[in-house]
Amino acid sequence: WEEIKDYVRRAKLQEKRRRESGRLANSAYDISSTAFYLQAVSNENSPGGSENWHNYALCLMLVQHDLPSARKSFIRALQLSPHNKTLIFNFNVLLQDKEYLGLPTTVHEEYRKALSRKFT
Repeated sequence: WEEIKDYVRRAKLQEKRRRESGRLANSAYDISSTAFYLQAVSNENSPGGSENWHNYALCLMLVQHDLPSARKSFIRALQLSPHNKTLIFNFNVLLQDKEYLGLPTTVHEEYRKALSRKFT
């Protein structure tokens, strides 16, 4: 988290500088999202790999509102840690909450579908 916080701080500072100079810049949210993605990909096989994908999924869901990509990232996190209760709870929010996807499905159904696609 400290590394991610540092990315966010630097992104906000850079965004402020570019705004003041009149140059267009990516938003701090875009840069932060990229940092979350890089953290997930580069540390996927580390002990916290599932947590990194979970964090990226939450960033996509809550900040970027990129729900299809959040869904894919949640599934990747589940593949690394299929019994993580917090992950399952948050993924169910994405799937079932009317403010997000609002689907009549569960994490377990989504996970089974992902596994069947992987092996077919």
